[in-house]
Amino acid sequence: MKKILAVILCAAMAFSIASCSTSSEPAPSIETKSGKDNDKTEATTEAISVPSDTAEGFDPEFTFSTTDRDGNTWDESSFSSNKVTMINFWEPWCGPCVSEMPDLERLYEAYKDKGFQIIGVYSEPGMESEVAGILKNSKISYPILKYTSEFDRFMTGYVPTTVFVDGNGHIIKMDDGTESIVGSNTYEGWETIIKQYL
Repeated sequence: MKKILAVILCAAMAFSIASCSTSSEPAPSIETKSGKDNDKTEATTEAISVPSDTAEGFDPEFTFSTTDRDGNTWDESSFSSNKVTMINFWEPWCGPCVSEMPDLERLYEAYKDKGFQIIGVYSEPGMESEVAGILKNSKISYPILKYTSEFDRFMTGYVPTTVFVDGNGHIIKMDDGTESIVGSNTYEGWETIIKQYL
């Protein structure tokens, strides 16, 4: 019984290292494994649906309209020019969110010319100076958008939360049927997932 309790406690600690709670709800359980080169936790949830190669028949599953930090308007049409878009919900006060951003930037640079796009989304308007500092220090070049209520369907109560969308605007479901992955990941972990779609 002590061994079982120890395993459960270890799994809970690993999950707490990989994400930050935005509510008082208990954390959903996901299968995790430790990254090799750092303290990040790598989510092992794999997506199973395969996006289309073109944007023919573009019929988005959800719509949104927001702006980036420069005031440029963004909406669901941004999905149609890529095979897969990764939407990464993060917050400036979340350590795991911020620590995975350099890996996300590397991923974006490596695959942006192969039909891959990353969009970062945050919801803390009172922390603009902190966001600016994080983006500058991490040298982030992928688009960072402001949160709107249209993203509510993806909120798990934890950040980072990541959603993948295909070129037709359809949510790519994970193997457990969910629409999102909760927790940070490594470059290699995210790369394994996106390579299925490119």
